[in-house]
This record gives sequence, structure tokens and C-alpha cells, in this order.
Amino acid sequence: MNAEEPAAPYPLDAIPEKMPFSTPYGAPISLERADAAIKAAVAEATKKRWPMNVAVVDSGGNLIAFARMDGAQLASIASPSTRPARPSRSAARRRPLKKPSRRAAPTTS
Repeated sequence: MNAEEPAAPYPLDAIPEKMPFSTPYGAPISLERADAAIKAAVAEATKKRWPMNVAVVDSGGNLIAFARMDGAQLASIASPSTRPARPSRSAARRRPLKKPSRRAAPTTS
């Protein structure tokens, strides 16, 4: 590098115009659209004689609407509302999921 040449700017000193990791949550869903989705799912399940629990969640994994058909399993009701799935935790943080790393097996000598 010559004394006459200016130093190149450090790339991390630049301030971006937009947040580089701003992952959008997605379009919000209204209660009206959630109810319509539940009605469509219940109609299809009724046609196939599949008693189901139907849940609609937003892009953050928050419960918007829920319906339990007659004869559906009681155990699956708690899943959408009380036990957050891994994708919803990721959506809440607005970060993509990463595969879990495998621990290296201990070596024996």
C-alpha cells in the first residue's frame, strides 16, 4: 500500500439502509379468514370421516382459531395452544431454523 493511496473503507463500517436480517413474519390472518379455513378443513374431514382437531395459527405460531370435531382425540387439543413447536419459537425470534449439531462421539484410546 502506498502512502499516497487512501485505505479502502472497512466493509463493516458501512451502515445499511435496511436491516439485513429483517425476516418478515408474513401476512397476518384475520379471525374471519381463520374461521373460513377451519370450516373448509372440517368439511373435508367430515367428507372423509376423519374426526380431527383443527387449529389455525399465525406466522408466529400463536393460536387464532380452534375447532374440535366430535370424536376427535382429546390429547391433540393441547398441541397447538400450550406446547409451542420448534418452528413457532423460530418464528417468534424471526430467525430460520438450524439443524441441531451432533455431538462428536468420545474417543477411546
